[in-house]
Amino acid sequence: MSKMNTAADRDRRQLIGATRGRDLYWGITIAVFGNLFTLFIISQGGDLPQLAITAAIVGMFVFVMINSFDCMDDLKANVDDMDDDDAATNFGKKFKAAPWGMFKVVITLVFGAIAITQLLEIW
Repeated sequence: MSKMNTAADRDRRQLIGATRGRDLYWGITIAVFGNLFTLFIISQGGDLPQLAITAAIVGMFVFVMINSFDCMDDLKANVDDMDDDDAATNFGKKFKAAPWGMFKVVITLVFGAIAITQLLEIW
């Protein structure tokens, strides 16, 4: 498969990278605030709607995993499409060296731990 190496391709790749990066940040932001909200509900105690809160927590975890992995995979594909000139720039070198697997593990551990601890607290 050929690399995307015209000026229009480079512009398109930059736009895709910016858009998917924004999507990643927004997905994580939504999950953080959603988790803070469920933590607030849990901290109120009393007669909690356990099933509803469980559905929200699990749904949020699934959302952040799908969103994050899809965005990271798109960003990685964008990196793989860089031509030699783009790859030789400082930004290109840094982007190619990004530890995508580690990012996925960190997202899974952080949001997985939050989901598990919330579920343990309500059940």
